[in-house]
Amino acid sequence: MKAISLVDSIATITAISNDESYEEIFKVQLQNKLKRNDLVLSISASGNSTNLVNAVIYANDLGVETAALLGFDGGILKTKSKNICLVPSNVGEYGPVEDAHLAICHYLALNA
Repeated sequence: MKAISLVDSIATITAISNDESYEEIFKVQLQNKLKRNDLVLSISASGNSTNLVNAVIYANDLGVETAALLGFDGGILKTKSKNICLVPSNVGEYGPVEDAHLAICHYLALNA
């Protein structure tokens, strides 16, 4: 499995946020990398980060598979992602959501 993290390059994020906007930092990176059979996985406690929402909408428009690990009530990404894994919690309960997301990511990494 080939995986790319879109948050690893501070230089890329800074350049895109300066040239475009912070809300486009993931979408612009996907424009250069995304292929038809790829999966875009977003991870968000609130599901309302505009930069993630924009990336998922872009991926959906291309017909690419999208999935999201979400918390709280799932936010906007709950309705935009084709596949979701929701850790329901009260708004602001980041700890339990992040712990569950971490366990899920470890499981995926071990079973990929």
